[in-house]
Amino acid sequence: MHLHEVHPDDWQSYRDLRLEGLLDAPDAFWFTYADEAAYDEADWRERIEGAWLVQARDDEGVLGSAGLGLHWEPERATVATLFGMYVTPRARGRGVGEALVAAVLEEARRRGKSEIVLEVASDNAAARALYERCGFVVTGATHPHPRKDEIHEVEMVCNL
Repeated sequence: MHLHEVHPDDWQSYRDLRLEGLLDAPDAFWFTYADEAAYDEADWRERIEGAWLVQARDDEGVLGSAGLGLHWEPERATVATLFGMYVTPRARGRGVGEALVAAVLEEARRRGKSEIVLEVASDNAAARALYERCGFVVTGATHPHPRKDEIHEVEMVCNL
């Protein structure tokens, strides 16, 4: 396995993995497959240009992806967001998630961030356990899930 920083020319592999994730784990994401399947090449390239993204790959293809979102508001200048985390079913349990999170945390440090936040669905115990292994703690803040009343988004933070 190796890590690959995603660039606009990688839009097809990013799109394919993102759409797979939206089908495989729809409650883990704010957007739906229908929302994003309608995007064209220019939309995907623009999304890639607007964030720092990393993919885990092996000889068979892309194994997973995660993103680092930066905040431009002066009061949040030292905060970044881990988003869009997804690992394919064939790669789960192989350390791919940990490698992706570590890459995001390292990039955040490189950019001078001191805190990374994320939200994880309340029913996603595996993802929450992954984030806890990587140093994230629950803040106590929650937000409603965009589509399901029985799920809420649990905020977690990692201080760098």
